[in-house]
Amino acid sequence: MKKLRSIIGILLAILFLLLFDIISARINSHFDGAYGYIAKSVQRLLFFFAELIIFVKLYKKGKIRNVINTEGLKKAIPACSAMFLYVIFHVITYAVIGAKSWLNTTVPIVVSCLFFMQLSTGLWEEITFRAFVCEGYYQGEQASFKRRLLYGCISFLIFGAVHAIECDSSEQAVYRFIMTGVWGFAFAAVYLYTHNILAASLIHFFTDIFLNIPIFISEWNESALFTVLDNYVQWIMLALIFITAIIFLYKAPVRE
Repeated sequence: MKKLRSIIGILLAILFLLLFDIISARINSHFDGAYGYIAKSVQRLLFFFAELIIFVKLYKKGKIRNVINTEGLKKAIPACSAMFLYVIFHVITYAVIGAKSWLNTTVPIVVSCLFFMQLSTGLWEEITFRAFVCEGYYQGEQASFKRRLLYGCISFLIFGAVHAIECDSSEQAVYRFIMTGVWGFAFAAVYLYTHNILAASLIHFFTDIFLNIPIFISEWNESALFTVLDNYVQWIMLALIFITAIIFLYKAPVRE
């Protein structure tokens, strides 16, 4: 029974994703612009609350506030320090150095995309790909670095694959798999270190705001500096996120 409870969350995460994609395809065909972002945000929030209720019942958490609370939030800050550094690098590289011109868009589109969409995405993706995928760690008898690393790698694979499927070419798919996989691994490290899904969700929301700014860039400044930052330094920063995640997976969780 314990073995089943350690993997059932992973199976449910995949099921939720399939249902989400089916509904999302219908939504995308009826809305666009700011209304499209709002519709997607509402869908993510509805899935988040539905999955949260299932999560509480499945893992016998008692009440929702036992899952959504502020315990361990401060402890999460060091665990995501490399992600914050990456955000600073990303803004300087793409929004300052790389941006040559910006799209002529509207305030509602920018707000709905960078705020509502990213907030709902952070909540839904973390309950799905971290809480359900990684909660199996806490269902096992052995609390060890190897088991935490295992669940972190599972999060890497699932999160990377989910985003890679969307790509049109194999080259782009590999890039997206590695990039998003590392972020999924890092968010898993935050969750396994703090056992607080709110911490992972808020960090996800905050970082996504800045990582999605390039959506509104229409033309790039192909300078030598930008090329070096984009092709080489970016991978160094990504490696720093990965290493930091391993360090905090190794550390004893603050809420075992």
